[in-house]
Amino acid sequence: MQWLCRVVAVLVAAFAILSTQFADFFPCDRPVKPCSQSTRRLGLFPPTFVDGVDANISRVLSIKNAVTPQRRPDVTAIVLNWSRLDNVVRIVSLLCEESLVDTVAQVFIWNNSPEELTYETFAGTGCPKAKLRLHNSPRNLYFYARFLACVQAKTPFCFFQDDDYLVQPQIIQTLRRGIAESPQTAIHLLPAHEHLSSRLRTILTPSGVHTGFAWLGHGAMISRKRSSDFVSLVRHLNMPLEEVNLADNYFTILSNQIPEIWFDHGIELGGGQPFTVGQEGNERNLRHIRNACAYLDRLVFVTHDTSHPDTAVETFPFVKATTDIGQWFVNKTPCLGSLCLLETNIHLLGNDVPRGRVAADLIVHEGQYIRAMDKEGVLNYTSRALSGAVDGIPASAFRSTSLARRGEYVMLDSFSPVGSPDVVLELVFLVPRNNEEILQKCVFQTSVDGDDWLSSPHRLMCRYTSMTTSTLLRNWFSADALVECSIQVTDGKARYFKALLTSDVSIAWTISEIWLREISQ
Repeated sequence: MQWLCRVVAVLVAAFAILSTQFADFFPCDRPVKPCSQSTRRLGLFPPTFVDGVDANISRVLSIKNAVTPQRRPDVTAIVLNWSRLDNVVRIVSLLCEESLVDTVAQVFIWNNSPEELTYETFAGTGCPKAKLRLHNSPRNLYFYARFLACVQAKTPFCFFQDDDYLVQPQIIQTLRRGIAESPQTAIHLLPAHEHLSSRLRTILTPSGVHTGFAWLGHGAMISRKRSSDFVSLVRHLNMPLEEVNLADNYFTILSNQIPEIWFDHGIELGGGQPFTVGQEGNERNLRHIRNACAYLDRLVFVTHDTSHPDTAVETFPFVKATTDIGQWFVNKTPCLGSLCLLETNIHLLGNDVPRGRVAADLIVHEGQYIRAMDKEGVLNYTSRALSGAVDGIPASAFRSTSLARRGEYVMLDSFSPVGSPDVVLELVFLVPRNNEEILQKCVFQTSVDGDDWLSSPHRLMCRYTSMTTSTLLRNWFSADALVECSIQVTDGKARYFKALLTSDVSIAWTISEIWLREISQ
């Protein structure tokens, strides 16, 4: 894990430099909208990346305007304040935006700092006083405070985020719609390096442990009941104060579920005094994760101990008796600039969920896997993440870590049926020319409910763009033209739009962008 942290640190520094130069990686023959800095900065999709196409390509489908009408907000957004008050004010301004009026009912600021907050502190945020709740804690309760705040919420869902991270409004909306239909009771946004770490910190044991680890501070949607069950379990275990304070280290492990994690588009705000610093902070986190694993082993043993029926699993509703192991093989990311979710089962790691003897073996497994994993594979996972396919930026792209396999798919979920009788919908891909072979071997399907699927009878059409890939990132791209491939998928309404690969292909998936657009009849 130390090696991974060093690699990621190098990546972050490198890409901070490279991000300012991406315009040079994808040169354009003449100025067109896809190459404008404003388009990239906003993460918005133009109708097409091809020059001089037919005028009947009207626009990108505005999924956020096609979703169900405004509804009653049912999420409490919880932000902890300690040493980054300027960040908290900025976050509150975003959470109180008009775009979240049907999602966020209340913004709850739990102040762990000894400096008292007042409503005047947030006067410039535009947040109505009735929507803002402040709690000046008599002592610093660290991360446990977010769970206590959620228990006090009047809404069925809570949204957590740290004060050094910014989550965009449409991502929060997507999380809310995702949690309503997920078999899980929490969804975690994670940057790519943390996503990899969480996938590796997963374990199955013969005793009934099936759990994993994920942080909450990058953005997490959680049910209030789940938070209440967790607080009850913490009190039942009579945990020492230090363990209670570091509740984030215990939450996902003790749930005995493989957590649902999404690649994120978050913006780091920095500033203030970070809680985890250097090797000492990393070792502290690992120590508490091991403690959580030890607690879980004992809890699972008790739930299977038939000689004490009074300690059956119902006594600990937070500790799940079953889990969706398939969750480990599916990866998701919210779209940037539109209300949709990209999902895929494309292999990013091995074929099997890690197994061990006890829960703490998940830490051992992570270290073994990282040492055995190809360093370029780690680099690819962390810098060519799935989120790069739905951010509106051609220079960022998703790339699989293995060759394309039969049965793999990519799918857009718009959360409600979209389309109308007077327009047709196209599913569109911006890919390197060699990936056209993968798309040509796909069947393109749509569904209203995710159960019954219709295959498109139309042909995939591919056009060259004026952009090319770059050889600067060694072994990831060959110097190749980017092509825009599209297919008419439905004449009516659909919610799910899938490309399903029907045979193996000896190249890796690479997708610069995937989106929906309307075509005028």
